[in-house]
Amino acid sequence: MKQTLFNQKGNFKGFLFLIGIVLIISGIWYSQNLVEQLKDQTTEYIRFRIKVFEENINNPEFSDNVDFLFSEIIQTADYPIIYTDKNRNPQSWRNINARLDTTSYSELTAKDSLKLSNVLQQMASENEPIPIEYEGSPLGYYFYGYSPVIYKLRMFPYVAIISATLFILLGYLGFSYIKRSEQQFIWVGMAKETAHQLGTPLSSISGWLELLKNDSSVKDEAVHEMYNDLNRLNKITDRFSKIGSVPSLERRKVNQHIQNVVTYFNKRLPNQKNKVVISFTDNLEVSALLNAELFEWVLENLIKNALDATKDRNGIIDI
Repeated sequence: MKQTLFNQKGNFKGFLFLIGIVLIISGIWYSQNLVEQLKDQTTEYIRFRIKVFEENINNPEFSDNVDFLFSEIIQTADYPIIYTDKNRNPQSWRNINARLDTTSYSELTAKDSLKLSNVLQQMASENEPIPIEYEGSPLGYYFYGYSPVIYKLRMFPYVAIISATLFILLGYLGFSYIKRSEQQFIWVGMAKETAHQLGTPLSSISGWLELLKNDSSVKDEAVHEMYNDLNRLNKITDRFSKIGSVPSLERRKVNQHIQNVVTYFNKRLPNQKNKVVISFTDNLEVSALLNAELFEWVLENLIKNALDATKDRNGIIDI
């Protein structure tokens, strides 16, 4: 039965893990597909702008407005661009970085030229440059990249997966620490409960042995009660051996078990100047489904707590 439960749990965890992998792959595929659509739309938009510019510079009526068209149609882009001559030497650029964007071609240093060349090569590896033709001959080339938003969108699922993984890992470590702490508290509580349970019968046996030393006339009673205490120790051992198992319930007379516990404690109350009485009124016969060992264990703990509460005082524990 337990093996079957373990197998079911293992299969369920494996199923959840598989669903998680499918969701991650689906999310990455969807986001990358969306990025590709945005890139295609951007490319179409760029080609349209270049086409408008190309048609206008080849139209004699608009030849005087070439500079205006270039600045308004080409250089108003919000994505990185580099315009080169027909030999692919950079002539104009935009959205490369804050320093280069404000530097003219004549002001380029060797370091700036190298930087611009590297960006140009990166753009060429991502997109085929768009030629700008004038009267059938290439006037120059339009190299372009994509908006930073597209690159961020491309990286977003990976960032989300890493963040979720770190969150789950931290959560797992946190819950594992809490679980270990709870286990430690449980073991401490078990140790205290063991001492609590063993204390009464062991103290009783010690008391009867001491009484036998001083008065041999109580031998029969002492031996009988010591047997009761030994049975109590066996019962305590049996209780702890069943921890973690599902208790079996049987229909029993509740009063009988209450009376057993009360009788046991009444004979073992400490002899002090303050008197504590445990009273049980058996005026109603009640039967119920219960586990006798656990039921008596609960009663014993309640009575012990009540005895602790009446320490150094007279009192009545009424059940």
